[in-house]
Amino acid sequence: MQEEPEIKRSKKSDLILGVYSLPIENLLVDCCRGLREIVPFDRSFTNLNDRSNRFKSIFNYQSEDTDEEMLAQYADYYHTIDFLSWCYNQRQPMVFRATDLVYPEVIERSRIHREWESRMGVFYTVTVCIASDDILYGTISLMRSKSHGDFTDAEVGILDDVNQHLCNRFHLTYPNGVNRFMMDASIDPIAERFSLTPREWEVTCLLMHGLSRAEIAGKLCISTNTLKRHVANIYRKVGVSNVQRLFAALSHADAAAAREGGASGKGGGCSFKEETLDQVGSMLFERASLRRHAA
Repeated sequence: MQEEPEIKRSKKSDLILGVYSLPIENLLVDCCRGLREIVPFDRSFTNLNDRSNRFKSIFNYQSEDTDEEMLAQYADYYHTIDFLSWCYNQRQPMVFRATDLVYPEVIERSRIHREWESRMGVFYTVTVCIASDDILYGTISLMRSKSHGDFTDAEVGILDDVNQHLCNRFHLTYPNGVNRFMMDASIDPIAERFSLTPREWEVTCLLMHGLSRAEIAGKLCISTNTLKRHVANIYRKVGVSNVQRLFAALSHADAAAAREGGASGKGGGCSFKEETLDQVGSMLFERASLRRHAA
């Protein structure tokens, strides 16, 4: 394999440092931004994998250079006929080119290329699978036109080096995998209203599920002292002193958000007054998912 030029090694080192310092909620898109200077590409997109939902596991498609309509088409349908999906389902860290799996002539004839890739002017794809301990966290897909040529072995090597650190960051942060409400908390109306961080929103929903402090600490793989600090921050931001008042405050906030959503045509909701603590966590999560989908 050809040795990396010094400038590429320097940029790769900066990118790897960013893997551990950038906010994880947008880490994959930020990573694409850094990769563009090292491994050139024409189009890209990223997604995450919800380990808790085996029926619709892929979510949070993002891109800075792919048209939103095209991205939505892939998310809604074309991912189901993507011939690369077998590799995603292995839940193993890997970097592979489409041409490592099928001949270019097969890609040319494939439905996903004829109906989707060709409309964006791309042909070659390299995919980064971010995984650890049989858990798939997400993927990065980089695409090039025919005229720009396939990704080289050296470029695949660079992506593999970066991916080792991506896998490590996600495993350290979410050892049990990710799901929608963990990663999308920053845009949830209730979380945003109280300025809750993604981890604080995660703790809040588990509290609303009725889990004990010990159960929550075990589920999130954090110490009881860390959990105590999160709960204290949640209570302070929401302006309550116990879980019952937290429940009431979130019920009120959800009803207000539902009214605002209804007024803007972005879905509705119902009061949680008649619901139990055990139910409200699921309802908050489902309501947030519906609002994001409608938006």
